[in-house]
Order: sequence, then C-alpha cells, then structure tokens
Amino acid sequence: HFIKAGTPIDEEAAMRATTVYLVQRRINMVPERLGEDLCSLFAQVDRLAFSAIVELTDDGGVVGARFAKTVIRSHAALSYAQAQERIDDASDASALTQSLRTLNRLAKALNKRRRAAGCLVLASP
Repeated sequence: HFIKAGTPIDEEAAMRATTVYLVQRRINMVPERLGEDLCSLFAQVDRLAFSAIVELTDDGGVVGARFAKTVIRSHAALSYAQAQERIDDASDASALTQSLRTLNRLAKALNKRRRAAGCLVLASP
C-alpha cells in the first residue's frame, strides 16, 4: 500500500531486509516517515497489513495457515519489560495479559521445536 513494487524504496528495503537496532543507533529498512509513523503499530490505531494467520497446536505444530490483506489494531504498545511484567503478574487476568501468556507459551513451544530440529543457536545477552 505504501511502497510500490519495483520502486527505489522497495529495492532498498529488499536489500536491507530488516531494521537493525544498535546500542546507540537504528538503521531503518524503510524511510523514517513510513517506519515510525504510517506503517508503525500504535495502540488502538487501525493499520493495513498483510497477515499470516497460522493455527497452531499447543506444542507449536502447524494445523493450517493462510495469508490475507487485513486491517489490524494493536491493543497496546508494550516494551519487552512491560510485557514480561504482565506475564509474571499472577493477579492480572485481563484479556491482554491472557493473550500475552498464550503467545509466550507458543513462542517457547516453537523454540523447543526449532532446537530439536537442529537450528543454529547464536549467543546473545
């Protein structure tokens, strides 16, 4: 929607492949106006997206998947620390926190599957 195929921005984004986060600096995949505003996910703001909708078993097995043009709305903008605090807070039974716990459990199951399949593990702090 914002970046047309074959344009210089598209070609540069394809070469970069991702935004790189360094300690003192960030190298954006796309121009700042797109990456930090128009294409960025803000709480309670509708955004156009191309979504991978994947149904998983409890142990991370893929049951089905489809791809679709969608409109998504983030319910919250959380730091990693804020998300972890919610996951760890046994007294928090909100729908958002329950979703975070489900996603955390699935992430652990997927990680376990990748490791069992012999994935490359890179050391990080």
